[in-house]
Amino acid sequence: MAELPTPEALAALPEDDLLASIEATKRRIAELSSLLDAYLDDLTRRADAGEIDPQFSHDDWSFNLSPGRRSWDYPAAVLTMEQQLKTYKKASEADGTATEKRGAPFWTIKGPQP
Repeated sequence: MAELPTPEALAALPEDDLLASIEATKRRIAELSSLLDAYLDDLTRRADAGEIDPQFSHDDWSFNLSPGRRSWDYPAAVLTMEQQLKTYKKASEADGTATEKRGAPFWTIKGPQP
């Protein structure tokens, strides 16, 4: 893997080189993420087949297969109340009684879509 540039080296990069480096890094992250997903799918298959335990350690790394996030399907009455609450919240935002908060700024960088 390539070494990370120092802050000084980044500051010296021309804008086009900086943007090209960001784009190349985003592409590489996507490639590695796809590769990791394939590895994790195979690890899950092995755990499901009983070939490995769903919780173990390897080279000081901890592996733990979680059962998945829990979600709920609510009855119609609850969904109606939820929709009413959303309507009240939007009205509060519109009339200024709700207070806006902002999180930390961040970049969204998307590559060309195939």
